Amino acid sequence: MDPDIVYTKTARGLDEIKWRRHKLPARLRALLITIDGKATAAALVRRFSSPAQAAAGIAGLLACGFIEVAAQAGGVSADSLRAAKQFMMNSMLAALGPDADYLAASIDSARSREELAGLASALLDAARANGHGSAADTFIAGLRDFGIVHSAGRLSPSEPSAPTGGH
Repeated sequence: MDPDIVYTKTARGLDEIKWRRHKLPARLRALLITIDGKATAAALVRRFSSPAQAAAGIAGLLACGFIEVAAQAGGVSADSLRAAKQFMMNSMLAALGPDADYLAASIDSARSREELAGLASALLDAARANGHGSAADTFIAGLRDFGIVHSAGRLSPSEPSAPTGGH
């Protein structure tokens, strides 16, 4: 279980809270009630006297469809983060081929939009160094679409302003 994941109740979970149709055991029902779409899994587990049981309960509620992943901590939906990572990996692999393996591993291990933004500068430098200026411009546009960067002029505090034209 990823401690930074935020869970929310599904329609089935809400149905169980309201009508008790699925007859969850009291401890699982209590756990289900605490899932609010705001607290991370780590925060939820800490609320219970047996963190191991709570973690197992979350896994069970997820497997049975009572809850679903709402977001990574910080409000980024898990699907959105996954899509942004996939976009970044595909972009780098297309521009750099096998030379992108290390960068792709870094992208894959990122756990937040902020981490991806931190990698963006290195990824753009690598693309530009290999003569892929137009790919870098497309990459910036995609990063903006995913909300990873807000301006092509400034990607991170350590990077100087990026050129705006194609190279």
